[in-house]
Amino acid sequence: MAADRSLLLSLVEEFVSGLQDSKAKDTATGVKEGQFTILQLVEALGPSLTSSQPHTRARGVQLLSEVLHECYGTLTEAEVEVLIAFYENRLKDHYVITPPVLQGLRALVSVLLPPGSAVAMLRSLFQDVHVQVRVDTGLGTDFVFGFVQSMDGERDPRNLLLAFKIAKNIIRRGYDLGKFTEELFEVTSCYFPVDFTPPPNDPHGITKEELIEELRAVLTGTPKFAEFLLPLIIEKLDSDVQSAKLDSLQTLTACLSQYEHKDLAEFLEGLWTSLRREVFQTSSERIESAGLAALTALTSCLSRSVLNFDSEDSLRTFLDLVLQDCKHHLCEMDLKLVWPSAKLLQAACSASNRASHIVTAAVMPSLMDQFSSRTQCSHRRTLLEVVLKFIQSVKTNERVLLAFRESLCSMVFSALSETNASLQITATSMLTSLAQQTGLLLDSDIELAVDHLTKLVLTEEDDKVRSILCGFLLVNFSVEEVVSACCSLQRIAEQVQDTEETGRCFHDFIIPRLLSLALQASVQVLCVVKVEVPEIDQLLSQLEEMSCTCSHPLPYNSAAKFRVCTELDSPCSPARIQAFTLLIWVAKALLLRYHPLCTTLTDKLFSLLDDADLGPMAADGFSLLMSDSADVLNRSCHADVRIMYRQRFFSENSAKLVQGFNAAPQEKKPNYLKALSNIVNKLPKQVQVTELPALLSLLLEALSCPDQGVQLSTLSCLEPVLIDPPPALIQQLEALVSRLLALISSPAMSVRIASLRCIRALSCFPEYEILPFRARVLRALAQPLDDKKRLVRSEAVQARGKW
Repeated sequence: MAADRSLLLSLVEEFVSGLQDSKAKDTATGVKEGQFTILQLVEALGPSLTSSQPHTRARGVQLLSEVLHECYGTLTEAEVEVLIAFYENRLKDHYVITPPVLQGLRALVSVLLPPGSAVAMLRSLFQDVHVQVRVDTGLGTDFVFGFVQSMDGERDPRNLLLAFKIAKNIIRRGYDLGKFTEELFEVTSCYFPVDFTPPPNDPHGITKEELIEELRAVLTGTPKFAEFLLPLIIEKLDSDVQSAKLDSLQTLTACLSQYEHKDLAEFLEGLWTSLRREVFQTSSERIESAGLAALTALTSCLSRSVLNFDSEDSLRTFLDLVLQDCKHHLCEMDLKLVWPSAKLLQAACSASNRASHIVTAAVMPSLMDQFSSRTQCSHRRTLLEVVLKFIQSVKTNERVLLAFRESLCSMVFSALSETNASLQITATSMLTSLAQQTGLLLDSDIELAVDHLTKLVLTEEDDKVRSILCGFLLVNFSVEEVVSACCSLQRIAEQVQDTEETGRCFHDFIIPRLLSLALQASVQVLCVVKVEVPEIDQLLSQLEEMSCTCSHPLPYNSAAKFRVCTELDSPCSPARIQAFTLLIWVAKALLLRYHPLCTTLTDKLFSLLDDADLGPMAADGFSLLMSDSADVLNRSCHADVRIMYRQRFFSENSAKLVQGFNAAPQEKKPNYLKALSNIVNKLPKQVQVTELPALLSLLLEALSCPDQGVQLSTLSCLEPVLIDPPPALIQQLEALVSRLLALISSPAMSVRIASLRCIRALSCFPEYEILPFRARVLRALAQPLDDKKRLVRSEAVQARGKW
């Protein structure tokens, strides 16, 4: 026994003083093998626990706690009582000892505690740790005050990350901040902007971006912080540190979605001064872009104000400031402030319809007058480019430009008549933007544009410029306009000298593009008007031959597309399923490598969800898109598979599924649910947990879908989310419980098992949320306890035990 005691003392000494962490495992092994007991270990720790050095005392407690995590299963009731008393006493010691004490208490709660011990332990924690363990809304401002006190002065990034998350929840859940609003802001904003560099080989993995994101969610979470946050942002924008400027601008953009015009009134001039400086004097594209985004958000916020007969028009007041500082620079073509001023005005212009009217009415007449009076090509091109950006900034509100329609067309045609190629290309881009706006080009304008462009195509010597001009001519007009273009080409070709250059232009540029456009127009007519083609087989045969033998890329690509689309859109086609199979595999190949044409094919796939025959097959096709392929299109076959292609596809297309589901007739809705289930089920679990709350209503619909595959896929998506449920899920608890209970009697064993697992996960929700459902759930779980399948019975027993 003396030898065992000597060994124990040696282990304690080496762990506490020698800082050899491995000795904790050796000590635990000695306890397990009966060489010494836990209480003997406590006794051996005596000298270290009476040391004058807090860190020495902390090492002693740490050793005991680590041993307990290995050996708590062997403790007797008497030993547990002694250890609880020991730890309660240690909680009154220095703060560095608190973490190992909490570690030890966590080990003790894994055993059956003696009567009254749990209450005593919690009382000590509340009293001596000074951190609220259980939040109760009844605490109100007292809880906010307690949190502010506990967070004040914190420096550890792990604790800061947790504190920011708690503060965010305090704000989002509507706690009464009362007189402690400013205190809560001060205790969090003192870390803004975040300045943190993780140490090398940091085991905790906390990043600066995580801290920035969580702190921003706190600072921008409530308009009550506006009077404190906006002056702080203005102050930080004066910093010379680029990261601080960027963080401040992004935080400003985020908070403006929560604010009203009255929250901004007294800070408008200061905010505008700071934003103007960041664009006028910027040394970074990121900061300039963030400044313009903040200006758009600010203007949008002011645009939401409701005007009364006696109230000040905040939007017009602010835009007057912007116009006063920027408008006159647009007349100074030789100075460098033209583009910064234009960008600021365009950012404000794009914020709302009303802002568009105010800014364009003030700016456009001046720009048009200058274009008419300037003679230098560089000045005229700059003015065209500025006007083009204004057209693009109001693209969702074309009515703003109707008053300037005639002058805009005059600018374009005047520029197209110039001999400067760059001016012609800019004018062509402007014509493209006008063509994309409803009602801005009349038939006479289109005819005149075709005349100008076709003449330029035939006379331009630069192949690149000719290609740009011809591309616009033959892509931006309708079928009728193409006919007009052909007539113009013929007429102008007769006027131009018949040279080898002109012939090459027809052969290399015009004929292939006309043929391509004619095919595309034919596809459009056949699909929209549903024209029946008498010689469809002959047409398809010719298209197939053209797609394989034609030497020009545009026609053979169009012929291939036309053939596939014709097969897909013809319900009586014998090769319709084959065409669909080709479509889905080509779409998958493009999706894997982020090819821009992928969207065209996947949009076609979405449209087929409404098809009477191919709808279910299209829904299943999304599973093929999102799954790994064993034989082709994988990395072992040297395919170009980009990382996170599934997440990208989901983020770009989830809204289309929701919109399609809402618009679809009732009999087609299961196809959308099945497609959604197939997409979400292939996403990584961490992405599911993040994204599913936004799709919760559809997922609940999917649980009611009669398709057992959809049910099973949806249940497997829901299970990981239920472990840490978002607030949106808790709000839908009634609907979720009803659907899950209905599925425990499904004919499919796999569905019964999956639904029981989800029901078991629900038991971990906050007790006050699930208590109203307990009796109902327990009654429903009686049925699967007698299920004929052993695996189902096993899951039912576990679920019932949890409830």
